[in-house]
Amino acid sequence: MKLTQTLTASALLLATSTAVMAASDSTDITINVTKDAYVNLLGSLNSNITKTLSLAEVNGTTTTLGDLGAESNTVAGCNVSFSSLNDFKLVHDVDATKFLHGAAQYTVDWAGASIASGAANTVALADCNTAASDMTMTSPNLPAVVQAGTYSDKLTVTIVTQ
Repeated sequence: MKLTQTLTASALLLATSTAVMAASDSTDITINVTKDAYVNLLGSLNSNITKTLSLAEVNGTTTTLGDLGAESNTVAGCNVSFSSLNDFKLVHDVDATKFLHGAAQYTVDWAGASIASGAANTVALADCNTAASDMTMTSPNLPAVVQAGTYSDKLTVTIVTQ
């Protein structure tokens, strides 16, 4: 009986000492996935292109240059700004003092906005995901005599998310 009491006491001591020696640990793991924001111009005018027009298309007319839209994965709107290398004038390729329309300038219309020299040439889009729509150029009348050569200007379109 003494042996049974000793074994019971030993077993009880071993069971209680195991509970006292127990340890634990835990950690929280936060998982993040980041997708960078993007914005792209869409349509036939979405990349560096050269648009060749005839004299008839720039003689007091409105001509469609192509279409332009935007896509983005942001929730805010976008600002689309326009700038002209030659202040909205078509300049002669050899004589930079000669302009196709003299002192007159052309305008560009897109997304309900008229873009011209001296204007605030930024179009605010409430949604960056905008279907491509026509961009037009309205030209003044040509002078009676047009000097031979190539006349050009470069429009730069920049889109930035808000």
